[in-house]
Amino acid sequence: MRIRDIMSTNVVAVDEKTSIHDARKIMEAHRIRRLPVMKKDQLVGLVTKHMLLEASPSPATALSIHELHYLLAKMTVKDIMVKKPYTISPDMPPEEALQLGQEMGYGGFPVVEGGRLVGIVTESDIVRLMTRVLGVTKKGKRITIKAPDVFGNMQRIMEILDKHKTVLLSLMSLKEPEEDYYMVVLRLQCDDAEPIAKELRSSGFNVTYVG
Repeated sequence: MRIRDIMSTNVVAVDEKTSIHDARKIMEAHRIRRLPVMKKDQLVGLVTKHMLLEASPSPATALSIHELHYLLAKMTVKDIMVKKPYTISPDMPPEEALQLGQEMGYGGFPVVEGGRLVGIVTESDIVRLMTRVLGVTKKGKRITIKAPDVFGNMQRIMEILDKHKTVLLSLMSLKEPEEDYYMVVLRLQCDDAEPIAKELRSSGFNVTYVG
């Protein structure tokens, strides 16, 4: 799975000479929060809904409402955009893009391939993907295990699931810093997870939740 598999390819973009007023209208019409800014065929900037809402001339408090509207009408996205925005490749794994967005404080990225804008991806796109990956849209049961950081544990867990002929909807493992165990969360396609939990316990696993 790569960014190209989840990005929006029907990208709504604007020219750098687009007025702030028109950019707002475009965002409202398409229900989007980001607009790539183009100069001919090249990506030169990015403007967000937040930027547009905050846009105002610096001497605004000294102007009449008519003067203010006049100056705002003169402003273009070029005046407020992020120039040369950070872009990502369509071949980047989604989890790397999510981590990058968290580190940089970005909610989305233009996607560029061969110098050409080919898409845009947001944290909402990645969250929707993770929802599918975790299987939360499908009904099932959940078992949480504290598993020692020991080779072979995952195989033992899978063998127990196979024995009970239970389909694994998703598996998530988390390791806390400086801890010697993993928190393993199993989402299972079954009506009753107690027999599986019982066998996991008898095999030495610390089952902390069944439900």
